Amino acid sequence: MDITNFFDGVEVEESKPELKPGRYNLEYNSTNEELKSGKNGWLGMQLNFKIQGTGHFVPHTITVGHDDPKYVKMGAEEMTKLAKAAGINGGIKDTDDLKGTSVSCSVVLNENGYPETDSKFGNSWKPAEQITETPKVANKEAPKEESSETDEIPF
Repeated sequence: MDITNFFDGVEVEESKPELKPGRYNLEYNSTNEELKSGKNGWLGMQLNFKIQGTGHFVPHTITVGHDDPKYVKMGAEEMTKLAKAAGINGGIKDTDDLKGTSVSCSVVLNENGYPETDSKFGNSWKPAEQITETPKVANKEAPKEESSETDEIPF
């Protein structure tokens, strides 16, 4: 079957570059509306992040329910540390408060090669690291300034 009529003008994204374990800036993307569930009354809220500078996404699940209250407390503490790293003061009441924020966190690869956060119970959440300009941009601006000085005629 001729398929040229179906895909004409559609650009196909090349495969994503290989992701290596390390610390990355993560842009908050969304929260799954449905909670995950497990043994002992465990409930987890999944937050989704885009790894800056890559085409990769990484989920992070925080405990929001469990038969043992210490696990819920750990989840609340982790959420507080995440909010603080994202620049949210006074606690977080809604995951919508995370919209437009970025944080830095360690990312590892699981046994299937998919990225996972390694938050160390919230201790790895840090403010996003500053991304500096590339030297190309700085080099392009410098010659313009030099050439404009020599080309200008003072009046």
